[in-house]
Amino acid sequence: MENPRIVGHIVAVQGFRVKVELLPETKSALRVTVDGAQVAIAINAYLTFSIGAGQVVIGIITDLEARESFDTSSGDELTLELMKPRRVANVQLLGTIERETSGRLVFSPGITILPTLDAAAEIGAPIIMKALFETPPRRNKPDDHQGDDFDFDLRVGSPTGQAGSSVKASYNDLFSRPLAIVGNTGSGKSYTVSSLIQKAMAALGAAGNEPHIFIIDINGEYGRAFLSTASTHERKPDRIYLNGNEFGIPLWFFNAEEICAWLSASEQTQEPVLKDWWAIAKAGNQALGSAATNSLQSALSSIETLLAELPSLKRKSAASYSDAIAGYLQNAGLDLTPFVDLFDSHRGVDKYNTEVVTNQAEILAAATDLSDKIRVLISENMAVAETLVRTADSPLFIAKAMLRDPTLINRSVSREDTFRVEAHLTTLKLRLKTRIDDRRWRAFLNYEDQETPVSSLEDWLSQFGLGKQTGPRVSIVDLSMLSHEVLPYACSVVGRILLEIREVLRAADRYKHPWVLVLEEAHNYARPARADEDRGQTLSRLAFERIAKEGRKFGLSLIIASQRPSEISPTIISQCANFISHRLQNPDDIDHFRRIIPLQARRLLDQVTILSAGEAIVFGSAFHIPTRVQFDRPQPGPWSQTAAPYLEWTTETDAFDLKAAIEAWGLSS
Repeated sequence: MENPRIVGHIVAVQGFRVKVELLPETKSALRVTVDGAQVAIAINAYLTFSIGAGQVVIGIITDLEARESFDTSSGDELTLELMKPRRVANVQLLGTIERETSGRLVFSPGITILPTLDAAAEIGAPIIMKALFETPPRRNKPDDHQGDDFDFDLRVGSPTGQAGSSVKASYNDLFSRPLAIVGNTGSGKSYTVSSLIQKAMAALGAAGNEPHIFIIDINGEYGRAFLSTASTHERKPDRIYLNGNEFGIPLWFFNAEEICAWLSASEQTQEPVLKDWWAIAKAGNQALGSAATNSLQSALSSIETLLAELPSLKRKSAASYSDAIAGYLQNAGLDLTPFVDLFDSHRGVDKYNTEVVTNQAEILAAATDLSDKIRVLISENMAVAETLVRTADSPLFIAKAMLRDPTLINRSVSREDTFRVEAHLTTLKLRLKTRIDDRRWRAFLNYEDQETPVSSLEDWLSQFGLGKQTGPRVSIVDLSMLSHEVLPYACSVVGRILLEIREVLRAADRYKHPWVLVLEEAHNYARPARADEDRGQTLSRLAFERIAKEGRKFGLSLIIASQRPSEISPTIISQCANFISHRLQNPDDIDHFRRIIPLQARRLLDQVTILSAGEAIVFGSAFHIPTRVQFDRPQPGPWSQTAAPYLEWTTETDAFDLKAAIEAWGLSS
């Protein structure tokens, strides 16, 4: 009995592509076999070719064509030559299916023996298709682990047109190395992200109740997919929310480079001063204690104000300055006698006295000398310059009162240099005051005003649930209420802190408790380098390029979701091990994507313009072969549904809620 699976035979072998001439009776796209009706001849259908020794080469149909040929089998001696259609399928070979000694079928992307001419082409048997789609590669086996339970076959959806089958991926590979999810708006990216994460967390069962996934949500759409309805929160302008609760990113998380970028400090004159001040401000709290540091800072500020007002200072006011400064420095161990004695004659005057201080020269000299001693006292509690730099980069608490006193920047400059760079420092201090007063940056300055104040990195990380065995597995950092200028700084700091907290772990512990950072709409803050990009965009791009290149070694991976793959840093995209491509229409995006994907997936990518919503082409090391997949819908889905204008316009009964929109914008009276 003829094998019902055979649909043709090979007539040409061209590298890893073969041509199959189809049997005349193979007219339909479907063929009925002992396993039921199966797709036989259609684009994206799979054919197998036996090469002996229990090995089967598998390929995918990429093109179909029909040609006219002479029929030489008629046996007619007449000179009439009959024509018949010759139908050919072009097949891209993908790999080999082998049977292990245990009887289990295993896919290998290597092909050591190519099928030969006249080899029969068969429809892929269900057992072979299962090995191809439902038994993904197993990745990242620990050196000391015994058994096969180190990985999990994670279902992502079903092959297009085969709802009864499954496509599964290596759980470990999908979440241990960067994954790119791209597609036009409305193509299903947010649903895919939600579906993958929901399935990944559900696969854990009751285990692993601690933070695993961190989503940078710049559109505020993932709350419904991962938070309970009770967690629905009010959205106010210029706020950050973590899992529905108001959150913040303390300004003292900024490292030296970030604070210079934030204040647009000039490289030659302002950056050195600003970095020194940032280091002194952070290290002072560690070396002297917060109270002592604040006292020294307050004394410096009072001395600077005294000197500024000295030319017109009244005698009674001068005495008040002296007493205040002495009070700040009473426990500093400094000899205040030469300074305090200069104000003895001013203390007893009547409060209505209007005489100007006459010993201004002596006060100027003594106050300047005292300022230098205070700076030395702070510096002596610091380590060498190398430690200063390291301290400036460390997330150490700085009181908000210190930030609101721009004159304190002068402490990092000697008396002689102060006059030389005063013009530069004036603009820097003005810029600092302007930034702090700018309400768009309130989420960086609310660390003392939160219900639970944040005074350390540990306080901040504990809000995610880190360090606890029970906490939200998925943390949503909602940045949707931030302005366009603020967004890159917030994204950059969150990403950098998560990486650096893992970099300090012992090498043996880096692979434990791994994390995944999801970058939603990544083209907004992880763009390619540009000559005109602002400094915030530069910081954000460099932070995520570093995670993409180095994060795997420290247990931190990325999921990059974007509408425009051509507007994502090539360094980040090049590090992605897996890709999920929804519908793309822009030629630049398609061409950019085609250049970075494996050769065997490029023909399949030709179909990327005709994919339906929720459908995608998947390929990478978490899958055996590139394939077209209909993704499972998340339950519940994110807030990313496309509007239905006809339904809304014909059924709406209430007016547009203008008041709520104005209040959310922060513009209500």
